[in-house]
Amino acid sequence: MSEVIYYCAAGATLLVIWLGATFWAVNFFIRQVTQQSCQDFRGRMRGETERALKLFREGLCEQIVQQENKSDALARLYATLIDQLRLGREFLGSIGEGERAQAEKQLRTIRGTGEHFMETFQKQGLFFSEEFTRTVKDLLTQQKTGQERLEELLRRVQREPQNVHALDDLKKEWGQFEDLLNKLMDYVRNEFRRRNPVSGMMMKWLNESPAPGESQGA
Repeated sequence: MSEVIYYCAAGATLLVIWLGATFWAVNFFIRQVTQQSCQDFRGRMRGETERALKLFREGLCEQIVQQENKSDALARLYATLIDQLRLGREFLGSIGEGERAQAEKQLRTIRGTGEHFMETFQKQGLFFSEEFTRTVKDLLTQQKTGQERLEELLRRVQREPQNVHALDDLKKEWGQFEDLLNKLMDYVRNEFRRRNPVSGMMMKWLNESPAPGESQGA
C-alpha cells in the first residue's frame, strides 16, 4: 500500500514538474515571439514614419522654393512698374518744358519698360495663379492700347506745337495711363501679400526636426 502511495506521489510530482516546465517553455516561447513581433512592428512603423516625414519635408521645401520664386518674380514686376511711373513723370516734365525730342525718347523708354514687364510676366507665369494671370493680361492689353494712344497724341503735339488742346489731351491720356499703372501695381502688391508664406513655427520645425535615421526610438 505504501508503495502505491509512493508511486502516486512520485507520479504527481513528476506531472507537476512536467506541467510547470511545459508552462514555462510555452510562456517563454510566447514572450519571445510576442517581443520579436512587437519589435518588428515598431521597426516597420518607425520606417514608415521616417519615409512619410522625408516626403513631407521634401514637399514642404519644394513649396518654399516655389513661394520664394513667386515672390522674386512679383518683386521684379513691381520694380518695373515703379520705373514706368518715374519715366512718366520725366516725360510730363519734358512736355511741359517743350522738349519734344526728349519726350519722344522717354516715351519709347516707357514702351520698352512695358515690354520688359510683359517678358518677365510670361517667363514667370508658372508661379502665378490663373486668376492673377488672367487679370494681368487684361490690364496689359489696356496698357498697350494706352501706349499707342500716347504715341499718337505726342505726334499730334509735335505737328501742332501751338495747339493747346493737343497738349491737354496728351496729359489727360497720360493720367489715364498712370491710373492703369497704379491699378496694376496694387494688384501685384496684393498678390505678393497673398502668397501664403510658411509660418515661422513650421520653418523652425523644419530646421530643427531630425532627419530620417538620426532619431532611433526604443
